[in-house]
Amino acid sequence: MIRFMGATDTGRQRHQNQDAYICRRVGEQTGYAIVCDGMGGERGGAVASGLALSAAAESLRRSVGVGMNENSIRRALECAGAAANAAVFDAASQDAALHGMGTTLVGAVVQEDSAHFLHAGDSRAYLLRDDLLTQLTVDHTVVQMLVDRGEISERDAKVHPQRHYITRAVGVGEQLRYDIFSIDLLPGDALLLCSDGLYNYLSHEDLCALAAVALRCGSAKPLIDRANENGGGDNITAVLCRTANREK
Repeated sequence: MIRFMGATDTGRQRHQNQDAYICRRVGEQTGYAIVCDGMGGERGGAVASGLALSAAAESLRRSVGVGMNENSIRRALECAGAAANAAVFDAASQDAALHGMGTTLVGAVVQEDSAHFLHAGDSRAYLLRDDLLTQLTVDHTVVQMLVDRGEISERDAKVHPQRHYITRAVGVGEQLRYDIFSIDLLPGDALLLCSDGLYNYLSHEDLCALAAVALRCGSAKPLIDRANENGGGDNITAVLCRTANREK
């Protein structure tokens, strides 16, 4: 049976939580999860993440079912992404106070033996397998472009002044190209979807260790708590999914 657990927190230095998430099971061996991290000022960020999440989740609710093949799931993700982008873009076009708002989005449709992802921005998806945490998504940021070109190192990217500059976001343009991809899953694998308020405040080693702790206790709270202990400078969201009940 697939199990989901998720949590979000404002953090210690923000007054408003502009993150949003959802996780839902569809039968025992299928489900989906989405994490959004809004941007666009005091009001716009929360509006953008809320609109994108609602539109994408409703699209997946209507289209995702048990026993779907990979092509059908990818089409469902494409439709969900388009719905999210249209919802945010249309709202920003109709209200000058919301102009320029947008949000990241990372989502996954999970089956017993596979996971299918939709991604734009710098929220992330990770795979936890046999105590090894692997980042699955590639950040759509200026610094990631510089890393890919070999102009800066991964270490430099963590402190680069433009590390928060996103190159793709939901709702900032009429059209958006998402990354859509699939992976095979093994029994006992787990997925972590999160906003940058989590991974920016934990080392990769702590992220891996605390994800395992969270899965054992059935709550994402250990991850949220550690990010807050380490400064909590941003909103924090974490969603975990385990594909089987096998204990490590």
